[in-house]
Amino acid sequence: MIYDIEARRKSKMLDDDRVLVLRVIEGKKAADAAGKLDPRLFSGENRLHAVFDPRTGMWNMKYEMGGLPGALQVKFMEFSDLKSYAEEYFKTRNIEIVDVLA
Repeated sequence: MIYDIEARRKSKMLDDDRVLVLRVIEGKKAADAAGKLDPRLFSGENRLHAVFDPRTGMWNMKYEMGGLPGALQVKFMEFSDLKSYAEEYFKTRNIEIVDVLA
């Protein structure tokens, strides 16, 4: 029997490109180090993606429009690690991840 790593990976994963849906925590105001975040992240006009690169075997984040803050330009071996990191990053900015679209 031949072990197909790619087939195993695809069977385990929902999708290689997942959208992290963000929302400002109720009763709070979104803020980053400069004092504000792109409001399009909450209206759906701009979205945060978690993308798997099969060449490197790593997950990273990207916005549909604009550049990522340096703190989000990190690579992860597991999607769950990326999500945990993003949750902690955004929590300090009064934002929560409410859904993951695969």
